[in-house]
Amino acid sequence: MTLLATGLLIYMFSGCVVSPRPVVVRPAPPAPRVEVIPRKPSPRHVWVPGEYRWRKNHYVWVPGHYRRVR
Repeated sequence: MTLLATGLLIYMFSGCVVSPRPVVVRPAPPAPRVEVIPRKPSPRHVWVPGEYRWRKNHYVWVPGHYRRVR
């Protein structure tokens, strides 16, 4: 008997039960908002667009912002 078959038999008769993880289905986020992108503070900044994030039990809009790159 192969090692794989032996392992499978041991697993089947050991009484181990793997419970599935719960599946959480969230509604789709709203369409992204149109943002007016302000002027760059410096050439070393890049624009990070706004996005909806899931907080507790609803989506919250997080506005876009500039981030300085190294």
